[in-house]
Amino acid sequence: MVSLPENVMNLVNDPTASKVVATIGAHGVHAIPVGSVIAAGPDMVAFGAILMKRTSKNLEDMQANGDDVSVVVMKEVESYEIKGAVTGYVTEGPLFDKMNENLKKIGLQARGVWTLAPSGVWNQSANYDAGKKIA
Repeated sequence: MVSLPENVMNLVNDPTASKVVATIGAHGVHAIPVGSVIAAGPDMVAFGAILMKRTSKNLEDMQANGDDVSVVVMKEVESYEIKGAVTGYVTEGPLFDKMNENLKKIGLQARGVWTLAPSGVWNQSANYDAGKKIA
C-alpha cells in the first residue's frame, strides 16, 4: 500500500476533474466514467455504486482474486493513474452517508461505496514525466 501524494489527492477530490474506473472481468477490460471518486484519505480511494452492475461484478471478482483496479483522474493536462486493491463495499456508516450527501446534490444515490487501497500512482500528465511512478 502507498499513500497518495497531496497533489493527487487534491485532483481526485476536485469535483470538476474527470475520473475513470477500469476493471477486468469475464468480458475483458471495462472502463466507465465515475464522478463520485474521492480520496477519503491518503490511503483510501472510494466511489459510489449508483448504476454500475458490470463494474460491481468485476470488482467483486477482482477482490476475490487480489487484482488491482485502475482509476484515472484528469483535468486539463494534469492526469494520474492510481492502481489499488479492492478493500471493501459498504452500505452504511460515515463514508456511505457522506457519499450520498454529496450525490444528493446532483439527484443521485449510491446503493453502496467501493473502497480501494492504493498500491501505486503514476503520472499520466501531458509532460515529460508521463508514465513515471510517483508513489
